[in-house]
Order: sequence, then C-alpha cells, then structure tokens
Amino acid sequence: MSSDAGTTNSGVLQVIPPGRRFIPYRAVQDEERSRLLSKIDSLYREACSRIGGGGGGGVPSDVARLLVSGVVVGLLDPVSNILVNTLFTSDPITHPCSAGPYMDEAKLGEMVRRSLDGLVAFLVYFFPYLAGWEAVRYLLITDADLFIATRLIVSYRGMTRFSAALRLAAQVAGHPEPPRLVHAWMSRQSGLTDVADVLSASRMELPKLPDLREAWDLTAYRTCSQPDINIPDMLCETTRSLRMVLFDTFRCFYLRALARLPRHGLRTRYHRSLLKAGYCYGPMDPVSNIILNTIWYDATFSGGERPVLDMIGPRSLTRLECRSFFGLASFIKTRYHNLSDHEITQCLVASSGYLSLADPNLHADATRATHLSFGDINLSGDGAVWKTAQHRQQCVDCYGAIDKLKNQSPCTRTQEAYEAAATAAWHPNPEAHAAFLSSCKAMLPVSVALLLQSGERLTSVQVYYISSLFSPKQPTPEPIKMKNPCPVRVGKRRSEAQQRRITAKVKAALERHLLCDGEPMYDLHIICGANEFVGSPDYGEDKEDYLPCAPCTFPYSHVNFLVTQKGSSFAHRAPILYFAEFNNGEEDKPSLCCRVDAPTPFAEHVRCLYCEGEAAKIVHPASKKFHGRDEFEDVISGKDSYTNDRLISENKYAAEKICGLEEDCMYYDVKCSS
Repeated sequence: MSSDAGTTNSGVLQVIPPGRRFIPYRAVQDEERSRLLSKIDSLYREACSRIGGGGGGGVPSDVARLLVSGVVVGLLDPVSNILVNTLFTSDPITHPCSAGPYMDEAKLGEMVRRSLDGLVAFLVYFFPYLAGWEAVRYLLITDADLFIATRLIVSYRGMTRFSAALRLAAQVAGHPEPPRLVHAWMSRQSGLTDVADVLSASRMELPKLPDLREAWDLTAYRTCSQPDINIPDMLCETTRSLRMVLFDTFRCFYLRALARLPRHGLRTRYHRSLLKAGYCYGPMDPVSNIILNTIWYDATFSGGERPVLDMIGPRSLTRLECRSFFGLASFIKTRYHNLSDHEITQCLVASSGYLSLADPNLHADATRATHLSFGDINLSGDGAVWKTAQHRQQCVDCYGAIDKLKNQSPCTRTQEAYEAAATAAWHPNPEAHAAFLSSCKAMLPVSVALLLQSGERLTSVQVYYISSLFSPKQPTPEPIKMKNPCPVRVGKRRSEAQQRRITAKVKAALERHLLCDGEPMYDLHIICGANEFVGSPDYGEDKEDYLPCAPCTFPYSHVNFLVTQKGSSFAHRAPILYFAEFNNGEEDKPSLCCRVDAPTPFAEHVRCLYCEGEAAKIVHPASKKFHGRDEFEDVISGKDSYTNDRLISENKYAAEKICGLEEDCMYYDVKCSS
C-alpha cells in the first residue's frame, strides 16, 4: 500500500508533487468484499421471504425465477430491485414444481456473487477512474443500494450516465435478458413511487415501470433516510480519482481557451506560451486565466524562433492540465497549512477549479460578492453555467471543505501562494509569474477584464492590445549548448513528423465538406487532441521490415480538432469541435468524422478504452461506433484480460507525468558545445 502525495516545504511555500496511487492491502479488500457479500445475502433472504409471504423459503416457482433473474441491479432499494427483476424481467415457470418452500443454497450463493459483480460493474462503467475496491466501499456504506451509491458519487463528482451502465451491470450479473431488464427500468409509463408503495405493502400485483427522474428524486429521499452515511471518513483515499475528474474538467477549460484565441496567433506564437505557462489558476475564471497567462508569458518572455504548428502537442496539453492542478493545490496548501491533500481536492471540486471560490479569502468581500457569486459563473458566454448553484452548494454543504476556510486566516500572502503554485506547475520563472498574478487585477483596465470574461472570440487586435499592457520583452535567449544535441534533434524530427502526419489527415478530411461552389466549408482552427495508439497492436512478426526498436504498430488514431465555418455570417462564431477516427495507414479517408458537443465541466464523457489508457482526453461522439467503445465494455465485464485496475494505473501514469516530453524538443534551439 502506498501513500498519497505529500508536501515539500520551502519556508512558507507548500508545494504538492504527484504521489503514488493508494491501493488497500489485498487482505483489506477481501475483508470488505466479504462483508458486502454477507449484506447482499441477507437482502436475498428477505426477498425470498416476501415472495412467499413468510415461511423462509417462498413459493418454489417464484424462488426459482429469483435465482435466475432476480439480480439486485435497479433503481429502487435492493430488495425491491430483486423482486421487480424477478417478476418483470423473467417469464413465469410453467414446469411442475414441488410443493413447499425451496431454497438452493448453492444457487443463492452464486446469485449473490453475480449481483455483487454487477453492482461493481455498473459503478465502474458509470464513473471514470473508479477502482473496483472503491466501488465496493461505496456499496458497503450504502448497504448495497446501487442508486444511493450512484447519487453519492454523483454529488461527489457531478457526472451522469444510466442506460448503458445498467445494461452492462445486468450482463455482468448474469441476467438472461439484459436488454429486457433495461427496457423495464427505463420505460416511463408509470411512477417508481407507486412501485415502491406496492412493494412495501408486499403485494404481488405491480404497476408498470418507471420514470427515471422520479427514480432520482426517490433516491434523494432514500439518501436522506440514511443519515449515518459519511463519505469523507470512509473514502478519504479517493483523492486520486477526484484528481482525475478535475483533469477532465481542466480539458474543458483548455478547449474553450483554444477556441477563443485567434487562429493565426495560436498557430504562430501562442502555442509555445500556452504550453509553457498557460495555467488555469489566477485572479479570474479558469478560461480567462489561461488566456491571460498565455499572453503575458509571450509578451514577457518571447523566446527564440517558434515553429508554425497546426496541432497543440497532445501529451504536452495533458501535462499542462496536470501542472495546473498541482499549481492550484499548492496555492491552497500554502495559504492554509492545516488542510489535507484530500480536503484541498474537495475544495477544487466544489469550486469547479475556480480559485476565487476555492479560497474564500482571496479577494475583498465586496469584490467577491460582486463578481464571484455561485450562480453567476459562466465561462462559455452562451448562458451555460458550469453547474447549477444548487448543485454547487450541495457539494460545499456535503464536504464543508470551503466552509472550513471561511473562519480561518490565511497563513501567507497571495504572492507567496502564487509562487508556490508556479513552482509546483514547473513555471519557467515562478517569481515573475507570482508578481504578475498578485498585481494584474490592478494592472488590467476594466474593459479588458470584461472582455476576457465575456466568452467571446478574441481578435488579433484585442490580443495585441492586452499584450501591450505587460512588461517589455526579455532578451531572446541564446541557443542551448549541448555536448550531444542528437537526442533533441531526433525528438524534434519525430514530433514534427507526427504533426505533419496528423495534420495531413485532418485537412484531407475537411476537404470532403464542400460548399455549393466547391470550396471547402471549414478552415482548421487548431488540432487539440490526438491518440495514435488505438486498436490492437500489430507486432509485425511476419513482416520483413520488422524492427525490434519499434515492436508494434496500431491501426487507428483518434483526433479532436476545432474548425471555423467559412462565410461572413460565421466570422464571429465560436469554432466547432470535431472528432475523427483515422486509419494509421496511407489512406487519409477517416473511418469516422463527425461534430461533437463541446464538453462542459464535471459532465460525463463517452468512454474509450484506448484513449483512457493513454490519458488522451479525446472527446468522443455519444451516438457513433468507434474502436475502443465496445472493447471498454468487454474489460469491465471481464471478457478481456485487460483489467479496470490496470487501465486506471496506466491512465494515472500518463496523466500525472509533469516532467519533460519529446514534444518539447520542437521548441529547443540547440547546438553542439564542442
């Protein structure tokens, strides 16, 4: 068992580094699973008693149906789920049955185990980055009530997806007809409350099923009826999974920031300053902070010659999101030394990564009340709020992490906290960045602040004006002298080849969308995500050109890119996000290319086995088939040797890699020192 991230103290600075993944000892996991199995066994015995109206064994034909189809998966309390699945998702048994009560203990034990696997499968499929042992703990503290466990995690994370997870859970639990179970539960012909009332009266004549919204409301009532549930005490080891959810939220912020920056400036200069210092922490909302930090760094540290790129380095963008998180966490830790890493993560989740909400003492009360109220946060400019004020307040009330800070005095000034954030985020010049952030609110005119927070696309003229407000540029750095610059040059060539390869495929795909006059309909704004490792690897043993240094190739790539629609009427509209699946061979025609909805913070995302394993934050289509979608379900259901725990481990390794990458070589100007 390994511990979570610790802190590195440098005077008053508290810098939080990446930590190893917490995994309970196997003996602890086995003991918790055994306790949960015992709880589920007692639920089945109660269900059998209710079927027979007492007597301990029930009517033989109904008990036989229960042992085949009575899985505990559903939208009511566990016993009601067993009864509904027994009576609604299986046909009556017509063959003769022996009289009297009957209970096959072996079959009952098998049903208990299958139901547990189904419950865990639902939660693991429903929530990204949730390990099996975490799912068991949620089910333990909710007495195997699937929907209460789901609602608790939703309040913890803010994600929702139902029918696909319900079908997979029924399949893993061994239900003979999973689609029939999903149809029964997801139909909207009657109310779940009526079903619950009928079941509580032990009647066998059940009304038709149910309404999903009513199910959620009914679950809220059942949650309130269990006041002893305490997630922070039971699940304080879930810091890592919450951290990964925040990384996904930060990807939403960066996609919006990329869409708002002008295309020419982004391709020619701002890609460098974005990856160097475009962090989402600062005195404004996260998207505005990204833009502000990017423009400031470009204006202050111009750097050398910059390549013209059509793609933001995909691994570099993931690393930037990780660095932003550790910057935010280190800021809070420096300001409030007595907070644990888990409480800091809770603060950031409850505040949606908004530093001015995570730290209630960051600004004067008047400023905070005017600009930073819970219900007024809007990043997109189109009326879409991150989360409702009610949901946000629910997070704060549930964990109290932010409330804990309201009555405390900060341990340090904001400039020192910003320096800790910049140090943790690997900023090239932490002191200069801290000085800028602590004074930029006074430096920026009100018109610029309003422009940044408006959500509108910025023009080149507007960006130039913002840039002119900052310090004069520092001297251009000299080329880096190295004894052996060959590794950097090789890395640069490989990164450039990847850029050319993916850009060519994206542009070829866009050329298939034509206007009436035959001209392309779209202009490429920027490529903002790529994963070239999709599909089963080909190790090439039967190829003559097989090279041990390149042991395998992958057949497909998944790519996200932003495009702008041509025409004067679309000049001021936000870029559109696209997804494409390409064949990694010579053919440029995509197997799939479609528009996808821009993600919103803390919303669910469509899952892909290959992209999650590479920590590639690709936005996938919800209603299209692509490689990695069905394969993911096979992993969760145990049909693949690849496991969910392995997927989480590989994702964490790739996502929390904050050190140097080969993509950095594109920005290095090196020469031999001899």
